[in-house]
Amino acid sequence: MTDFLSASAGTWMIRRVVHHMDHQDDEAGDSNLTVAPFGTEDDCVASICAALGVDKNQACGGARFWWESNLKESERSEDRAAALVDVADREDPRQGFLLRDKGYVEKQAVVSRYRFDEEGVLTITTRYDTSVGIERCWFVTDQLRMRVSSVQCMDGVTMTTYCTERRCPTADDILSHARQTALREA
Repeated sequence: MTDFLSASAGTWMIRRVVHHMDHQDDEAGDSNLTVAPFGTEDDCVASICAALGVDKNQACGGARFWWESNLKESERSEDRAAALVDVADREDPRQGFLLRDKGYVEKQAVVSRYRFDEEGVLTITTRYDTSVGIERCWFVTDQLRMRVSSVQCMDGVTMTTYCTERRCPTADDILSHARQTALREA
């Protein structure tokens, strides 16, 4: 998980489609997701572990996430943010638990189970009070990720989501590219 979070660092432009299986209209849209990994010394490790009754010494670091509009620049909001802490299985680091300060479906502290399959696909299963969320994410290339998810309640699947996530270049990336182009044209 540490490698996956590290590879996910940065800002991603997300194009998503959400299919509601009830009476709501389906949705499609774009947004940005910013991922900022952190180590075991980060303050939120102790607070999230304490909130969920887990020994902080089991933590392997984690990451903060922010969901933002890609149409306008705005302040980061805690309403559209989450932090997670990785607690890897000591015998098989391809699986473990993610401790989150708030879940995606129900906005409460939650423990998710994760595992990576042989091909590197990450599956996260989160059991909430009234539903189960299942999310799968994988890298197609270093710059492109895919993500699918579903939310299941007692009466069946209520929502599915499909996302294509493309890494946004940083200001340094753009300047470097401009310099290389100028050198080629000189």
